[in-house]
Amino acid sequence: MCPDQGSCFERLDEVIAGSSRVRVFPGRVVPPDLVKDAERLLGLPLPVSYKVWLAEYGNLFIGPDAVFGLAEPENRDVADDDLVYNARLVEENGFPPSGMIPVYVPDADEAFYFDTRGGLKDGEYPVLRYDYNTGEFESFAVSFLQFLMEVVRRAG
Repeated sequence: MCPDQGSCFERLDEVIAGSSRVRVFPGRVVPPDLVKDAERLLGLPLPVSYKVWLAEYGNLFIGPDAVFGLAEPENRDVADDDLVYNARLVEENGFPPSGMIPVYVPDADEAFYFDTRGGLKDGEYPVLRYDYNTGEFESFAVSFLQFLMEVVRRAG
């Protein structure tokens, strides 16, 4: 883990810059009121590093697949890359179990979820990886920032 969020996100910038598959579009940061609204709608606090990422970046694409951010309320019900929209879909479909919020669902054989069932630990939810081939969840990262670093590294 990094000693502070700032230095971690500087390292993330370096990893992103070295990747031909990862893109971040400038000017898509998320205002604090949108974060508070999402927390209200979800009924739980968002992880600290996720909120920092929203305030610094607001978006990240690996190939064509987006890490879920937050859309404006008027676009939320049609924004495939909105965390709240995807949490609602999970709730409606009944998969995965309650307390799992999708954060990144690439067009691949895996998906990644915040595991909110144990509450925040040091301001973070662990991120679990779901393997579509085995039907199993496994621990992937202890924080959203660690998740970002790993998926960006893996993207090459």
